[in-house]
Amino acid sequence: MPALSHSYHYAFSSGLTEVGRPHLTLATSNADQRPHFFEGRLLQPRLASELLTAVHLIVGSRFFLPANSLAKILRLADPVVTCGEGALRFEGFSGCCSTYIRADFLPDAYDGDILGKGTTNVDFNAPMRAALARVRDSEGMDLSVGADGVTINSVTESKVELPLRWLRGMLEVQSYQAGMRLRYTMNGMEALRFLRALPRNANGRTPLWIVAGPTGLRVTAQPSPDGVRMTDSSRLRVLETLVPKAKSVALYADEAQQSSAWVLDFGPARLTLALSAETWRGFSGEGQSLRALLRASGSTALSSVRAQLNWQAALDPAAIATALALPAGEVADALRVLGATGLVGFDVAAGSYFHRVLPFDLALVDDLNPRLAAARELLEQQAVRIINNDPIEAQVGEHRVREVAQEMQCTCPWFAKYQGARGPCKHVLAVEATR
Repeated sequence: MPALSHSYHYAFSSGLTEVGRPHLTLATSNADQRPHFFEGRLLQPRLASELLTAVHLIVGSRFFLPANSLAKILRLADPVVTCGEGALRFEGFSGCCSTYIRADFLPDAYDGDILGKGTTNVDFNAPMRAALARVRDSEGMDLSVGADGVTINSVTESKVELPLRWLRGMLEVQSYQAGMRLRYTMNGMEALRFLRALPRNANGRTPLWIVAGPTGLRVTAQPSPDGVRMTDSSRLRVLETLVPKAKSVALYADEAQQSSAWVLDFGPARLTLALSAETWRGFSGEGQSLRALLRASGSTALSSVRAQLNWQAALDPAAIATALALPAGEVADALRVLGATGLVGFDVAAGSYFHRVLPFDLALVDDLNPRLAAARELLEQQAVRIINNDPIEAQVGEHRVREVAQEMQCTCPWFAKYQGARGPCKHVLAVEATR
């Protein structure tokens, strides 16, 4: 399995000091720079500890185990923290690439100061996680993200092999969330009743549809165009202890029924849990941003939009388009490309991108988008022959690409297998690049 070597450098181990008022100190990676992002007090410490624990549980989980990984379970990334413009965000990805989670602490969730802006890994070790379970609101809790004045002598370093499939999923999930729309909303107790009614022994590959019933949401094995498709309901169990405390719970999904997201709103904090359509597929290789990547090739809009990034908690595409005198479509493409390159994330509840930089050396990865590289090779070989322009019809090598009901279809095995559900094939991409 292709992998990227990644090193964690922690100047100390994260921990919870319980003498006096509890003080949670989260160690940030890159000890040489000793980033110190936040110092303050959490106003709802018990809730905060539960949200951080939920992030850890997903990061440490695998809901599907590929056959080639039976002999060796790879340790994946520690959670990623982003500090900027008043928000603290902790995000992570399951080892199987099928489940993404992010806990957002908004300004009303803490009393303190954002001391720095940036993104890095944070150390989540076993003793610290055990201590989080003992946190109580009555005792309060201070929080430090990073620390000043630590000595480099105490640095702990560990190297991990991050599968490229995991990296592709971490990038691709942003594009999926950008295409979601709100399907259902409910209060915490309604969500809890739904979660408790989910089948506990369902086959992880058996699709279920979440639909509205007379007494709230329910699941059915009958496909429903108005429902939300889901497999392996065990991925939702991490929400059971949290939904009773939520002010509201919202369920989002994309039109193609390929992904969904649950957002728990606690007022000053939010938790987002995004699920891929299948655990065995995950979010990797889905190709939702390939069109934008191809359109942005050589575009001046991409560099102009990138220059606007300054750790904003919410990026306004309309304002960026006005400021840069660019078409709104080009700005939307640029943001999608920036998401696919790790420079922005997407907040489905706010409906906007936010600036962050994933702390992995993605410059070393040359095959995150093999279909895009293959499409460019076809263009270089002048393999695309346009037969008709309206509707589009083209010959690409031995395969025929046609526009049918405003959707592109191809005779290649990739399209025959996935019917466009996992993004365009290389032949469709090459044809679209010529239009």
